Amino acid sequence: MLKKTRPDGTYIEGLHHFTRMLPYMMPGRTESAIYFEQEFDVTETLPYIEKWNREHEDSEGRLTFFQVFLCGLARTVALRPDLNRFISGFNYYQRNEILLNFIAKKELTDEGEEINITVPFSPFETLWSVRKKIHGYVNRGKSDAGNESDDLNETLMKFPRFFLKFFFRMYNFLDYHNILPASLIKADPMYVTSFVTNVGSVGVDAPFHHNFERGTCGIFIALGKFKKFRYLDEAGKLQERDVVKVTYTLDDRIKDGIYCAKSIDLFKEMVENPSILENPPELEKVNLERLKLKKFRPEEAEGCRNECVEKE
Repeated sequence: MLKKTRPDGTYIEGLHHFTRMLPYMMPGRTESAIYFEQEFDVTETLPYIEKWNREHEDSEGRLTFFQVFLCGLARTVALRPDLNRFISGFNYYQRNEILLNFIAKKELTDEGEEINITVPFSPFETLWSVRKKIHGYVNRGKSDAGNESDDLNETLMKFPRFFLKFFFRMYNFLDYHNILPASLIKADPMYVTSFVTNVGSVGVDAPFHHNFERGTCGIFIALGKFKKFRYLDEAGKLQERDVVKVTYTLDDRIKDGIYCAKSIDLFKEMVENPSILENPPELEKVNLERLKLKKFRPEEAEGCRNECVEKE
C-alpha cells in the first residue's frame, strides 16, 4: 500500500517496531479486543444534574446524565489524545476529529425506529455546549430530514443482494488502500472515535458489546441502568449509593494498557464530579499537536469560556 494519506486521519510515524507489528499479529478488532468493566458512583452526579436543571432551565432543553457522560468522554479524549488513534491497512493514524456515535430511537417503543447520531466534539466542550449540541443533533436525527447514515442505508437496501455483496467488497478494498471517498466515511457511523450505547435508557444493564470489523472505531462503550448499592460502613450503619455499570470493548492495538487504564479512571472521575466539566480545559500545546484536529480553532477555547460566563 503506497498511499498513506486519508481524509479522516494523519499517518503516525515513529512508532515502536513492536507496536507497528501488532496489526499483523492481530489483524482484526475481534481478536484484539480487551473487555473492561467499571461501576460509576453517581450519588453526587444525579443531584448535581437536578440542581443544574432547576437553576438553568431554558429553551435549550434539560441537561441529562447521558450528556454529562458524553461530555466527560470527549474531554477524556482531548486530554488523552492517543485514544483517538485507529488502524487501517495495517497502519496507524491519528483521527482528525473527536467523533462520538450513539443510537437514538424516534419513539420509545419496541417498533420505534433506531437512528445513528454522530456528533463532532471540540476539545474545549463544556456541559453548556454539549447540552445544546446533543439536543440539536438528536432533534435533527428524529426529524424527517434524518441523517446521512440513514439516507445511505436506505439507498443501499434498494439494491439486490449480489450488488450489496460487491459494494461492500469494493468498500473494504477502497478503505484498505485509503481511497474511500470522504463522503462515505462521513456517512458511516463506524468511522468514529467511540460508539456509545445507552442501554440503561430502556432499563437494561450494560453488556460487553463487540467491536465492528468494518470502519475504524476501536472503542465501544455500553452504559447501563442506575442501581442502588447498599453496604455497611465502619460504624455498622447501612449506607446507600447510586451506581451505574459501564463496560468497555477496547482495541488493544491502539495504545498500551497502562495508558488506557489511566484514561478510563480519568473519565470516571469527571462523570462522578461533573463540576469539572463546567469550564473548558486548559490544554497544553503538546496535547493540541498530538490531537491533529483538522477543524480546530484556538478561539474555540475563549468562546466556550465566554459562553460559560454568560450562562452563569
